[in-house]
Amino acid sequence: MVAVPAGSSTAPLPTAGQQGYLNIEHVAFRRFGSGKDLLLIMGQDGTMAWWEPSLLSVLAHHYTVTIFDLPGVGYSQSATVPVTLSWLADETAGLIQALSLAHPTVVGWGLGGDIALALAERHPASLGSLVLVDTSTGGSGAVRPATTIAALFNSPWATAASLASTIFGSSVPGSAGAFASDASAWLVTVRSELPDEITKAGLDEERAVQLDVWSSELLAESTDSVSVPSLVASGADDTVFPASDAAQLAVAVPGAQTVTFPGAGYGSMFEDASAFVASLEQFTG
Repeated sequence: MVAVPAGSSTAPLPTAGQQGYLNIEHVAFRRFGSGKDLLLIMGQDGTMAWWEPSLLSVLAHHYTVTIFDLPGVGYSQSATVPVTLSWLADETAGLIQALSLAHPTVVGWGLGGDIALALAERHPASLGSLVLVDTSTGGSGAVRPATTIAALFNSPWATAASLASTIFGSSVPGSAGAFASDASAWLVTVRSELPDEITKAGLDEERAVQLDVWSSELLAESTDSVSVPSLVASGADDTVFPASDAAQLAVAVPGAQTVTFPGAGYGSMFEDASAFVASLEQFTG
């Protein structure tokens, strides 16, 4: 795929021998299910294997689901240019074009939410609606995670195992996805997938992008330009992107709807999967 310029939803795709052909990025993806297109963007340090299988299974009954590894992550090619939030949004627009996704609902988790928001700001015609899960606008008004949690995500040795304790909040009794609120159970499902770990270079790139979101007003100052229907979802006990960040995001994005999952943490969509899917279905109609 190729990065799509801001303000557009398409870009010329060069063929072998044409100028720019060697700059095409090779991105690993999976597509399954049936129904309206749903594109999921993974958060910091995660790969496609991080998506909880039972959640994907339920989503596939309602949507044609596309998941992918960000550049430099898992099976995707490393970036050939400096990685920025804007570039990741442009690359995602290129993926939507390359796969001919029809105005997909774009779900972004954590850093993936930052990318999804930038996508909506830079390429409004590429998506039909926006779902921001446990994420933030960044900038001076956002609340950063505690130093200990930030250190975990910023560690060059970060793994699913080391981050699991930050992903889940308290259990949500009675929910279909309650088993996933146990970090050990989630790790078993993650490790049942192929070992598509993120490289240190990929970790460094994603860390730099997230730090830039926290320290820059670039993303936050353009939220009023978002023109697609939007849903802000969050776990009440999220320690990575605190609930106040979700509240700020809901105010900043015009007309945004909100849903909060009691007892859930950063992995709220895994912990209370049934409530998340129900909210998503209601939102997308």
